[in-house]
Amino acid sequence: MPHQAPFLFIDSSKIVEGELSATYKIRGSEDFLQGHFKHNPVFPASIMIEALGQVGVLYLLKSGAETLVREVRPDSIYFTSCDGVRCHRVCKPGDVLTMTITPKRVRRPLATFEGSITVEGEKPAYAESIPLLFDYVEAAPQG
Repeated sequence: MPHQAPFLFIDSSKIVEGELSATYKIRGSEDFLQGHFKHNPVFPASIMIEALGQVGVLYLLKSGAETLVREVRPDSIYFTSCDGVRCHRVCKPGDVLTMTITPKRVRRPLATFEGSITVEGEKPAYAESIPLLFDYVEAAPQG
């Protein structure tokens, strides 16, 4: 993953039937929680959407999807936008985010995913479309 602590929001992951699911436990020690909000830490919705994007990055790097014709360059993946975002629940320290992304279209230079987050059976965040720009590792010369 090109993302690293303290800005990596994936603790574990698994691929099942073309979907990638990942979890992240909100620890309460994240720096941004100190000011969001003082004495009432709330995990920002924008960070939830970032976390979904990171799950998409992981999909590109580790899924082995048939539509990926070569290895993806980790340093070439960029979050380009997101559409149809809805946030319905506040998340706080101790909550475990279960994030799931489903590929809608994966063809260089763009991969588009649908993503959702659940916490204890509730859906705090959803995105209809999370496009990620990416490129492949250059192929080795033949012969």
